Amino acid sequence: MKIGVLELLSEDANRSFEKMPHDFLVVKQYASIMPQAVSVWCRNLGHDVFYATYYGQKDPIKLIPSDLEVIFISCFSRGSGLAYALAKLIKKQTPGILTIIGGPHAKQFSFDALRFFDVVVKDCDQILVKEILSDFPRKKIVTSPRRLKDIPGIKERLPEIRIASFWNKKPSRFSFIPILASTGCPYSCDFCVDWNTPYNPLPLERVEEDLLFAAKYFPQIRINFYDPNFGVKFDEIMTVIERVPHPRKRWFLTEGSLNSLTKDRLNRMKKAGCLCVIPGIESWDAYSRKAGITRVDSARDKLNEIIDKFELIHQYIPIIQANLMFGLDTDNGRDPVLLNKEFISRTPYVSHSLNIPAPFGQTPLFERYLSQARILTALPFTFYCKPYLATTIKNYSPIDFYENLIETFSHMTSPAMQFAALKTTKNWIFKGYHPIRNISLRLMIRTMRQVLNLLKTDHHFRAFHQGDTIALPDYYHHQYEALLGPYKDLVSREDRIPLLETTALVHQEFKKTGT
Repeated sequence: MKIGVLELLSEDANRSFEKMPHDFLVVKQYASIMPQAVSVWCRNLGHDVFYATYYGQKDPIKLIPSDLEVIFISCFSRGSGLAYALAKLIKKQTPGILTIIGGPHAKQFSFDALRFFDVVVKDCDQILVKEILSDFPRKKIVTSPRRLKDIPGIKERLPEIRIASFWNKKPSRFSFIPILASTGCPYSCDFCVDWNTPYNPLPLERVEEDLLFAAKYFPQIRINFYDPNFGVKFDEIMTVIERVPHPRKRWFLTEGSLNSLTKDRLNRMKKAGCLCVIPGIESWDAYSRKAGITRVDSARDKLNEIIDKFELIHQYIPIIQANLMFGLDTDNGRDPVLLNKEFISRTPYVSHSLNIPAPFGQTPLFERYLSQARILTALPFTFYCKPYLATTIKNYSPIDFYENLIETFSHMTSPAMQFAALKTTKNWIFKGYHPIRNISLRLMIRTMRQVLNLLKTDHHFRAFHQGDTIALPDYYHHQYEALLGPYKDLVSREDRIPLLETTALVHQEFKKTGT
């Protein structure tokens, strides 16, 4: 069969010269591993496979052939509008095609996705892919009951990697190759989609084969570990990394909890060639165990201890990203804003990522907010990402929230902070990343100001964000249509309204249907 695999990394169907630097140098490198694995599994079954990623480079429908028999589409919830539009267009052009959606959105909001696709895949493995292609199910939600044992390595995924990570299928200095040594996470943060996914180490033999292959054939390319929490089996994975005779001094990136980054481990990571770490702070009043903070008397005490930890990390690792959140139920008043700004000022060498709580399906935060009627139920999933607000905030009015958010982002992108970032950043690639990212953040601030102005001037818009009405403001319809561009008429206003499901409904339907 002729099969397409398309991953949507961008939700915007239009080419934008303003966003182009960020799209081409940053968004392009966000390609996921599972769509590549699906492509490999289909190819190993003897099918003709056409793999592509969309990051804003051209009309997404032109990335795949027009005569496919099966199409797999993967996306985050923010890309669901484009995914739905493409599914309808492809179905219209080829009525007999089997349309399948996977990725984070399919797992979090399966029943909504089923309105537009023949098959929704929650958890995937090689056996499930084979069953789907054999049975050709229609209007089914499917999931693998098996623990993921392994994924195709770099050598098997190389055709996909050349398309997703390289330029014109040739490696560049800005390319990264993603690999996995584990899935799941031992922590249970209520906002995280991995909150109930058990930690699952993958075969270290395959990891070592991947690293040796990359070091031999692509020594200039850096390796990005996509593990949700790299430090769980630290000694085991570091032993493998240390055996790799990599020619570059700094060649791999990791993401993990702050409490795993001790001085001894950082020294070991530096010697092995770690280029970047991405720890999460999340909040100054919550999630302290994950940050390795056990005994503090106040949020300021936590701030000072966290900054000490980042100063230590900076001595060993040249690139650091810190994940923060604003708008949690523990946030109240001016303190979280002032603490975030102080953290940003005192750690200019860090790439600061400030996020808004999004009610992703199947998480405790989603269940709690839905039961408290705090989710803006008419808001399309396309806006389940910053700078948009998909819920009411416990301790802030919508106006107060956006004023504080704009204040923090404006401080983050100020000329003074950009100068400090360039001055204290050690890695030359990261020095170039700061201004590119700043352009993207400035565009985001522009959207925040639009929302804030509407909150102040439009009674209906403000009432919607206060939870007083469920009627979706025209602003969001216009934004939705602007993002879809030529595909805007494929998803009607009625179809944009999400179908939200509780965990109880999901369990009930799965038990009834057997899917």
